[in-house]
Amino acid sequence: MKALVYRAAGEIGLEDVAAPQPAADEVLLDIDAAGVCGTDRHIVAGELGVAPGTIPGHEIAGTIQSVGAEVAEWEPGQRVACFGQVTCGVCEPCQRGASNRCQRPAVLGMARAGGFAEQIALPTSCLVRLPDAVASPIGAIASDAIATPMHALWSVGRQSPGETVVVIGAGGLGLHAIQLARLGGAACVVAVDPSEAARKAALLAGADAALDPVAEENPRKAMRQLAPNVSLALECVGRSETVELGLSILAPGGRLVIVGVGMAQPKLPPLVRFAGAELSVLGSFGSTPQEIATVLDLIERGRLDVSHSVGREVSLAEAPDVFSQPQTAGRTVILPRSEESRA
Repeated sequence: MKALVYRAAGEIGLEDVAAPQPAADEVLLDIDAAGVCGTDRHIVAGELGVAPGTIPGHEIAGTIQSVGAEVAEWEPGQRVACFGQVTCGVCEPCQRGASNRCQRPAVLGMARAGGFAEQIALPTSCLVRLPDAVASPIGAIASDAIATPMHALWSVGRQSPGETVVVIGAGGLGLHAIQLARLGGAACVVAVDPSEAARKAALLAGADAALDPVAEENPRKAMRQLAPNVSLALECVGRSETVELGLSILAPGGRLVIVGVGMAQPKLPPLVRFAGAELSVLGSFGSTPQEIATVLDLIERGRLDVSHSVGREVSLAEAPDVFSQPQTAGRTVILPRSEESRA
């Protein structure tokens, strides 16, 4: 089969690789769509230590082609979205339903072959039913670009109605975070992003205001003028300066939830500020299969507007160029089984 293979820092290419052979408790999926996440860009840039030869991609939707001998609850032809980790199922987090915190995970596209390919073999624990009304590109990105900010806002950040929410980074995660914050009852939502296109998209997504941190001499002061009582901030970038900005704008009792992935080591404010203002800094990673199912239900019922969630669709053959191009406001989605991909 054809697949995109990470070769070295800054290098990814289309190759012919052996088709996966599913185990008895796995299914073989024909991949219909795979989203390109910011993490995939970090992988291709060589920033996350992923081994050369790995097939990236963890935002996946597909159709079951065949099932292993021990699989009873799924059958060929069913459409699914995929949870982005193969988990152990026996550790304490897995046992209590927090599979995104599995102590022995194999993350798709990092420790195990991912979705930038024509097929993938996965255990049934990764599968989430994809409603007929949800298109495959949306189903693919729902597993991360939408479920991840929902987990960050509602499960980790514990958003309450009436709060002021700031979203730092108005890319794929941030734009959906804005909608979800609104759905969660936020009184005010402010986006932060240096990209004019991203700020415009944030306003269209429902933000009350959008701040350019680069244009402001004092971004913290400018933010406090826009939103003086920030109780919840989401950092969706993964850089030191954006984490530090998120901390600086919190009102007493505020929570900063770090969603962005990277190797940055931000500076923390004096401990007296944490203690005196009772600030919280929380990490948030991915989501659970149950949360992915909730997101798909919200989309099916029209509670989330996903009409601008996909910025462009490309074939496998076109996909290597994506990693040298700027990110679009909406997710880039690879269609591995398109005619262009098979050419």
